Amino acid sequence: MIFLIGGPPRVGKSIISSEIRQKRAVSVVSTDTLSAVLENVLSPEAAPDLFVFGKLHEMPMAERVKLIMKDPAELIDYVRKEGYVVWKAVEAFIRREDDEGRDILIEGVAILPELMSKLEDIPHRVVFIGNQGGNHKGNIKKFAEENEYDWMRDVNDQYIGAFAMFVKRMSGYIEQETKKYGLKYIEMDKKQFGDVMEDVMKSLGLGAS
Repeated sequence: MIFLIGGPPRVGKSIISSEIRQKRAVSVVSTDTLSAVLENVLSPEAAPDLFVFGKLHEMPMAERVKLIMKDPAELIDYVRKEGYVVWKAVEAFIRREDDEGRDILIEGVAILPELMSKLEDIPHRVVFIGNQGGNHKGNIKKFAEENEYDWMRDVNDQYIGAFAMFVKRMSGYIEQETKKYGLKYIEMDKKQFGDVMEDVMKSLGLGAS
């Protein structure tokens, strides 16, 4: 069976997937990994949409904040376009794993509601998570402080606040799209992590024990 967890960046997809791997011994792959592979085999000229976020991270901090605050919808569109490029690798990987009869969990931003129809011929279960809460800035900051390899440890409060706003807006977009396509969305705001974990596992048919 193919299991998928989608949603904006910084909502806990990787943490939840890691917990599922430990509880159910299911192999986990991030779309970030597949994106990194593509970045090494494709050029910016061949796939410009794949390198948008790389350019964002090269900007001075103040310019990054300004871009995010200016129009979150534009940044969401960048994420979608990048997702379409990465999805080509994701879908190929899924089809290979399905042919081999392996159970695999794939998580990442490149898993978009509008792309799930491409898997109609493959047994799969998908769930999307998001956080539209006003306190998500604190969640992002806390996680970054507790993980020494997290790149967001080196950014300022203003950037974290801007990014949290972007996550909130993209979560709303994802919720809207899941309703449009009849898919499951789990809102994390005001929920304990354990409860979200249980909801995700139930939605994927993996149980909660």
